[in-house]
Amino acid sequence: MPDPKSLKVDDRVRFIALPDEWERPGYQLPKESLAFMKAMIKRTWSSRVYMIDEYGTPWIEARMRQRGRYVHHSWGILESTGWRKVVRRS
Repeated sequence: MPDPKSLKVDDRVRFIALPDEWERPGYQLPKESLAFMKAMIKRTWSSRVYMIDEYGTPWIEARMRQRGRYVHHSWGILESTGWRKVVRRS
């Protein structure tokens, strides 16, 4: 499993499945987070890490269309499953 703390700014990630951590007993998840992650999994392109916060958490931004408007989202990658780092071709 990849460690999210190993990501750096400008790394690219792709979400491929719902995180295993979300299946743990007692884990509570807002329905908006589930909907966001399902939309990210459906995407065919990767997302760029734009920031690492003071706790070492990598953050991505996503622009999605909802009800005919674009909505901007930020997402901190805390889970070690459900995503993979995209290796650029040379």
